Amino acid sequence: MKNNNFNDWTIEKGDYKRDDTSTWRYVRKQILRKRIKYTLITVFYLTTVSIIAYLLFS
Repeated sequence: MKNNNFNDWTIEKGDYKRDDTSTWRYVRKQILRKRIKYTLITVFYLTTVSIIAYLLFS
């Protein structure tokens, strides 16, 4: 059986690198982006509805 040294890795040697998506900083940025996105969508929707209502009822 061929051994690829798959099981011979250690954190001390630097074989393991943590992914950015696993950090709390990345998660906070992702949450902030999502909040900004939904805020902009809501503002755009309310502005559009207000303009259409103003044009229809004035």
